[in-house]
Amino acid sequence: MSGGSRTVRDRAPGDRALGDLVTGDGTAGGHAMVELRGVHKSFGPLHVLRGVDLTVEQGQVTVILGPSGSGKSTLLRTINHLEKVDRGSVRVGGRLLGYRQVGDRLHELSEREILRQRTQIGFVFQSFNLFPHLTVRQNLTEAPLSAQRRPRAEAEALAARLLERVGLADKADAYPRTLSGGQQQRVAIARALALEPALVLFDEPTSALDPELVGEVLEVMKDLARSGTTMIVVTHEIGFAREVADTVVFMDAGLVVESGPPAQVLDDPRHERTRAFIGKVL
Repeated sequence: MSGGSRTVRDRAPGDRALGDLVTGDGTAGGHAMVELRGVHKSFGPLHVLRGVDLTVEQGQVTVILGPSGSGKSTLLRTINHLEKVDRGSVRVGGRLLGYRQVGDRLHELSEREILRQRTQIGFVFQSFNLFPHLTVRQNLTEAPLSAQRRPRAEAEALAARLLERVGLADKADAYPRTLSGGQQQRVAIARALALEPALVLFDEPTSALDPELVGEVLEVMKDLARSGTTMIVVTHEIGFAREVADTVVFMDAGLVVESGPPAQVLDDPRHERTRAFIGKVL
């Protein structure tokens, strides 16, 4: 981070991220699914996240809006430790992500331990990120077989149920290159669910799709929301946010400018920057 700031691992005893935010065993005191406190992230001189606080309760859908470069995608990537925070803390399911507290210091977990934590967090990327050399079924069973050591019959049965759920039961033996963009993204959503995660992150899941394919992906996401899946969605789809979100968060310049119910943030925003953004998008 710029300015010589210490990393999260080098903090002194009594720093807020340690003294105020973490209990002795690394467990949160509340019941939130996701808690970010004072999160900072820089890439060289570029200060991307500037002290973000965010709480997402279990079963809630949070939609994050904001202009390009506001830090939305970086924020998502800190939630599953694809990006390490420079300052602050990230907890998922009540536990510190990527670190273990020993006394008054935080020690980064091993890669194996971090991967184990990530099995509880599904991630849907805007560019699908399917394995091109594997069939649709194999894309869905790869992680349950390798990360969870599930029996093959169990993993394949789960894959079949998920493909049925996203309307692609007839594509199990197809390869990603033979599918439309919308179909590939629905496979990607099914793959994210194959580990039965507690939380699913969506990074602009419709931005790479042709307009006529957006609806089929949003319908799958709406079904997930109705089922009580905890979701954090970075998107520009205002209609989706209005219909599905419990909370809408507006970010700009690495900060949460405002957050609240869709009716408040989208229809009666309190901050001038939010009003300007919503006016342009709509």
